[in-house]
Amino acid sequence: MIPFIKMTSRIKNFKILYKVYSSQMQTIPEKKLSIGKTKLRILKYGIVLATCGITTYYFSLSNQEKRFYKVTFSGIAHFIRSSSICAIISLDYWWSLKGLNEGTEEYENRINETHQRAANLILQGCLKNGGLYIKFGQGLVSMDHVLPKEFISTLKVLQDKCLTRSKGEVKQLFIEDFGKAHTDIFKSFDEEPIAAASLAQVFKAETKDGMKVAVKAQYIDLQDRYIGDIATIQCLLRLAGFLFPKFNFEWILVELKDTLKQELDFLHEGKNSEQCAKELEHFPFVYIPKINWDLSSKRILTAEFIDGIKINEKEKLVQNGFTLADIDYKLFKIFSEQIFHTGFVHADPHPGNVLVRHGVDNKAQLVLLDHGLYEFMPFSIRHSLCNLWKSIVLNDHYGMKKYALELGVEERDYRLFCIAIAQRYISSPPGSEEKNDVFQLFFTSKGPQMTSRVFKNLSGDEKEQIRLKIIAIHDRSIAVFKAIPSKLMLITRNINTIRSIARNHGDPVDRYTIMARSAVQGAFVSGKSGLLSKIAGLRSRIYFEIKLWWDGLQLWLLKTTINSMISLGFMADVSQEKKN
Repeated sequence: MIPFIKMTSRIKNFKILYKVYSSQMQTIPEKKLSIGKTKLRILKYGIVLATCGITTYYFSLSNQEKRFYKVTFSGIAHFIRSSSICAIISLDYWWSLKGLNEGTEEYENRINETHQRAANLILQGCLKNGGLYIKFGQGLVSMDHVLPKEFISTLKVLQDKCLTRSKGEVKQLFIEDFGKAHTDIFKSFDEEPIAAASLAQVFKAETKDGMKVAVKAQYIDLQDRYIGDIATIQCLLRLAGFLFPKFNFEWILVELKDTLKQELDFLHEGKNSEQCAKELEHFPFVYIPKINWDLSSKRILTAEFIDGIKINEKEKLVQNGFTLADIDYKLFKIFSEQIFHTGFVHADPHPGNVLVRHGVDNKAQLVLLDHGLYEFMPFSIRHSLCNLWKSIVLNDHYGMKKYALELGVEERDYRLFCIAIAQRYISSPPGSEEKNDVFQLFFTSKGPQMTSRVFKNLSGDEKEQIRLKIIAIHDRSIAVFKAIPSKLMLITRNINTIRSIARNHGDPVDRYTIMARSAVQGAFVSGKSGLLSKIAGLRSRIYFEIKLWWDGLQLWLLKTTINSMISLGFMADVSQEKKN
């Protein structure tokens, strides 16, 4: 009986121990859960307090300090977006051209398609990032002598794009630069911009003394974004050049970087405009708006308001009694004077920067705007360029080689460089005519030999040979423009821009003759002033004028003959052939 009682008591003790153990085991997760809930509650409170603290801190900052943080975070977003686009483009080129032989028809078709996709992505990136990215895209458009045509045609839309900004930004800009709002400074201020670009907006206003002015207000954050955006673009171009050496265009940014920095300083722009006005004051057919220095700063430029017609509005110009030939003659005269004589050259004369109005003689007077981007060419470069033009007109190949070499062009590429500068065919030196000269296919004194109809009738081998020659010329062109002084890059942009304006007008004047005559006047400038030197110079000038007149007569006879044969049906119209 006793053992049974002992067993019963042991069982009871075991049950008690089990209950105690079970109760303890149940309290452990409850304690852990309680601790977890406490930590979660602390985390929630911490997030709320941190958010409140950050928000309070942000709103306690000045507008300039707030803008610093906005620029920082937007810069990160720009970098991520740009890097993604760069990676996609790099992979696209690698995959699309994999296994294809350069120079074949399939390669050319594939690379043109890839160029187009790349251009579309670059356009999207520029539009989304805005600011300096749009300006950089506009700079690429001006490089139509080296970049693929797909890039140029696609990125051209950036010429008319600008940033969308709040109206309060202008007020804040004036407060930061002048200590008061624009409404307190001007008698009246039209809040709607009359023009906008990648760097600034232009507003019409009236000063308190009744003067009509144009107020150019820079986008408020561009100064802050400059370093970060430039570094991002340069990094990506360097990476692209490393992966694809043939498409290394980092050198373009190097050329544009310093000019962009100049354009961000509006005080510098004001000084440029005054220097331009002084150097062109002997031309009554050009006018530069006067600067109001009391109402100007590094980010705000106030100038005399001029009402005129944009030089590319062809129909409107004709309706208002202007003669396109008169306008274009004056346009080339002005910029030839800058390029060949003063050396202080307006490097961005796009149509929006050139207005036309009636002068005192009731003829066209050209008004030059936007003087932010200038290039100064020293006498040495100017003199070499003038003599190069003189040699081109006289068909002096020795002179062409000599002066092209002085401008940084290798001897073997002198002819290519001269063709690019003068935009007309230059034959091979006497006694060294090249067989199947590829230049003759597109530039000859008798007109282009190669049309789409002729090309279609060629054999496959002949087509491939022509393609290989064209590719070689393209590669040499890029090498040439990399080698020349950086100062000539903006000059090339200037010449291409005004040539495009004249083409839009129907080429009513002989640009080549106007520029050549101005260049030769500069070529005869020297330190020599003796009688014999003057006689020799006069003799050379007479010979030059005769040669220029003879070339012009030949060109006129050629055009007249071709137009007559086309109208009589003896010759196909090449321009119509291109359209078809």
